[in-house]
Amino acid sequence: MKKIVLIALLLLCPVAAAHGNTQENPLAGTNAANLTRAIQYSDQGFTKKMLFKGATYDILLFAFRKGQQLPAHTIPLDAFILVLEGKAAVTIDGREQEVAAGERIALPKNLSHALIAKENFKMLLVK
Repeated sequence: MKKIVLIALLLLCPVAAAHGNTQENPLAGTNAANLTRAIQYSDQGFTKKMLFKGATYDILLFAFRKGQQLPAHTIPLDAFILVLEGKAAVTIDGREQEVAAGERIALPKNLSHALIAKENFKMLLVK
């Protein structure tokens, strides 16, 4: 529940206010709507950017060009994806589900999950 509240606060508040230091924060002064501008697509593969590293969780941004994928893997903790832009097929424990901008999906710990971008796709990951 704490992660969901944190995500809501992150998306509703300017990032500078959440961190308090505008000099060291590359997203300082931006709103939630600008998170999609904080990471760029690459033809070389998906891109990943750490936004916050906490004691018990991390928040990352990802950008995938259409067709790029995250291979199947597992992690020993629960994770949460919020789709910022585009569409992707997320496979969890062998079951595929399509997600689109504005939607969220939980990734349960120790279950295999993978992703393939159906179109240019950006997401926020909390783990």
